[in-house]
Formats: sequence, structure tokens, C-alpha cells
Amino acid sequence: MKNQFIITIATIFLLFPTIGNSCSMYKITKNGKTFVGNNEDFLSPNNQFWFEEAGNHKFGVMYMGRLNNFAQGAINEAGLMFDGFANDELPVTNTAGKTKISLVKAIRNIMQSMSSVEEVKAYLETIDLSFLSSSMIVFVDKSGTYLIVEGELLITGDEPEKSFSNFYYSQINSLEDVDIPRFQKGLQFLNATEAKASLDYCSKVMDNMKTENSEVTSTQFSTIYDLTSLKIRVYLYTDFTQFVELDLMQELKKGNHKTMMIDLFETQKESIAHKYFAKYNDTNNPVLFLQEKMNPEQYSEQELKNKGVGWGINVIGYEWLKDKKQPDVAIKVFKYGISLMPNDFDLYDSLGEAYFDKKDWNNAIINYSKSLALNPENDNAIQKIIECKKGRDKTKEN
Repeated sequence: MKNQFIITIATIFLLFPTIGNSCSMYKITKNGKTFVGNNEDFLSPNNQFWFEEAGNHKFGVMYMGRLNNFAQGAINEAGLMFDGFANDELPVTNTAGKTKISLVKAIRNIMQSMSSVEEVKAYLETIDLSFLSSSMIVFVDKSGTYLIVEGELLITGDEPEKSFSNFYYSQINSLEDVDIPRFQKGLQFLNATEAKASLDYCSKVMDNMKTENSEVTSTQFSTIYDLTSLKIRVYLYTDFTQFVELDLMQELKKGNHKTMMIDLFETQKESIAHKYFAKYNDTNNPVLFLQEKMNPEQYSEQELKNKGVGWGINVIGYEWLKDKKQPDVAIKVFKYGISLMPNDFDLYDSLGEAYFDKKDWNNAIINYSKSLALNPENDNAIQKIIECKKGRDKTKEN
């Protein structure tokens, strides 16, 4: 169960009403130029860019994502970009005879070797897209043509302007049907202004589609792409008053490398982005930011469950545990989660795993056992208890 949970976090395709993943995106093509704006909304500010030069492949690529190195978006030197969106379940049934491949591998194949959405569409038609049953991916190339991947449904178009968020175009009659306030605010801005194909205009659109920093899940970063010149403008944590600009070709000349987004803004130490980053990464109180954002103690356990707080606690804790390799801090996070939701078997399972990684076999067994008592069908807990006992016996022998 836990391995599957980690995979689910990596693919970013879960959606909860209060704590979850959300994105907004806008593309405009005018006078032969295409610009795309994108907002990434999440809990964690620990985001990075990583650059992979072409090497034996056709194209070099800039990826973006969190510490787990799962690409949530990317742009290649041919001017092809993509972003992903968490959505409701949309079953994928057209899998017979299709190639089974991981989402990570499929994305790398596309970004390293393809320049147009027509190529992407032809490739994805051969792939088992079961991994997109609760998500959507959008590709845009420098011609302005886009591809919406709604599970097995592949939709192409080339309208001069197109907006996207956490909804399926195939499931609505008009954009007015989309019940996403930030998206509707962005549409109001678009309807009230003259569209311009520029980094500045796309930035203004994304500013109007951002999730405010007062909410639990906020716009952690925004990227604005010029798919012709391959310039990328970066904004951090809902603040559209300052930005840095990257040149993809210049970055690729530096070879394979990574850059934490917060480090691009190192001169703005007093910004809201830096303050949030410091609070989120506080080893002494790693849940203070969550307490200040939503005051979880005011809700019942069922209300917290409905809001996805258990999932949010797991996201925070597993980042400390697996990405930062600090199990002691992860234990603080999971214990806090259990204090809020004492009947959540999954949080006990997570706490058990944190102790397991520390080789604290007794505490791991205690918490896996509590998880199993709450959910007797938790096969992961059963397997882990067996492994803990073996580890404990081996420690005694030594």
C-alpha cells in the first residue's frame, strides 16, 4: 500500500477540495509566436528545475517538479511544453494491444524526441494510458497547436487562445460550467482585456488565476514560456511583482544541472516566498505552517478526512522521510496527524514506516499493529511487521 501511495504522490494526480494539487494554464498564439502561462498549486515550496542536455537524444529539456524528481511540467528546445492537471476519475478502457510504460518514461520519451503535438498524439495512441485515469496532460508546441490528453481521449486544437485547469473539456458544455473560482477570475480578466502575445500579458493572466497565499494550497510557482525564443519567466509563491528570466539554450549549455527555485530569488530574503519556505522547512515545528493556514484543531476527524488533511500530512511527512532523509522530522509530522485523526490507519502505517526507516523495530511494530487493528486488510502492515521482526532478531544476533 505504501509503495503505491508514494507513486500516487509522485504522479500528483489526487484532488481534494481543500488540500490537493491544482493548476491553471493559458496559451496564446499571435503573429507567429506562442506564449504559455502556467501556475503550479501545492503545499510544498521545495520545487526545482532540472536541465538535461540532448546527449544521444534529439532535444535538451528543462523539467520542473518537487524533490522527488517527478516532472510536473517541462519545455524542450524544439518549443514543446507540457503540464499536468489533477482531475476526477475518468476510466481508461481502451488498453488492448497498447504498450505498457510508466508515465515518467513516456514523458521523457516525448520531451527528448518530439517537437510537435501531432508526434505526441501519434505516440500516445500506442500507449496504455491507464495512469491518466484521474488526471489530464496538456501539450503545446511553438505553432500554437495543443493536445489535451484526457485519459484515452486525445483532443487537438489550434485556437489562438485556450485556457486550462482542473476539469475535462469533454465533460462541460461551456467554460461557464467550470466551478473553479480562480479559473473564472482569470476568464473575467481575459474577457475584459485585449489579448497580447507576450510574456507580460501571460503573466497578468496567471496572476489572475493564482491560488492566494492565504489558502492552504497556494500557487507555489508560475512559469511563463515564450515557445519561440525559449525564454522562461519564473514567479514564486503568488508574487507577480518580481521574477527571474531563464534562457533555455543558455541553461542547456551548462550541461546537466539542477536549480532550486528559491535559490533563483536569493536576493529577496524578506519576500513572502522565502518566509513560507523557511516555515515549511522548519525541522523543529514542521506543521506550524499548516496550523497557521487552516487551524486543523477546529475540525472533527471526519471533516479533516473530507478536506484531505490525512493526505496532506502524508505528503509533508513523506517529503521529510524519503526526499530529505530526515525520519525524526517525519515522525513529528505523522504523530501530529494522528493526534488530529486517531482513527486513520494510513497515518499509523506512515508512522510505522518512519520508524522502519530508522530501524526502530519495536516502535515500527507498535504503529503497524495499530494500523492493522484499524484496517485488518492492510497487507502492507502485515508484511512490514514480519520484516520488522526479522530486523529485530538480526539486531539481537549482532
